[in-house]
Amino acid sequence: MHKTFIAIEVGPVPAEEDSAQVGQPDYAVRSRRESAAYIRQLQRIFGSHAPAVLSFIRRGFAHELGRYHEVVAYMNREGAQVFSEDRLPAMWDHIARAELMWCEIADNYRRRYCAGEVDLGDIPSFYRDPVPAFPDHPVAWWMAVGLAAFPLQVRLIAH
Repeated sequence: MHKTFIAIEVGPVPAEEDSAQVGQPDYAVRSRRESAAYIRQLQRIFGSHAPAVLSFIRRGFAHELGRYHEVVAYMNREGAQVFSEDRLPAMWDHIARAELMWCEIADNYRRRYCAGEVDLGDIPSFYRDPVPAFPDHPVAWWMAVGLAAFPLQVRLIAH
């Protein structure tokens, strides 16, 4: 039996947000970080489904300045009943903003550690763990930068 899958490009980030630009020195790292946060935000909006029903994947495309990446929604007919382009976010939610800030700080610590500028003990354990499960509240950003206490030890699986 032949199954039909639908693929819809939903962009690298929410429509009204700035995204990493192909050709910029930090494109690879920033694009990967943004795609992961966008996928998690889309999963919060559309819910969790079997991959064959509805999934969001980072996909590369050829470009004259190099390869660029976007998030693509893959779905079957059942997933098409769940997915709606009208529900795509225009902006990052509080959780995604916190995740992006946390990842930037954690990546900076990793770069400095690999360059021998800091010891592992100098890196707060909060930034050595996988991405935390931030609350959908403005205080999430403050938690990401370490200015507000993080009450839960729940972590997401790193992408």
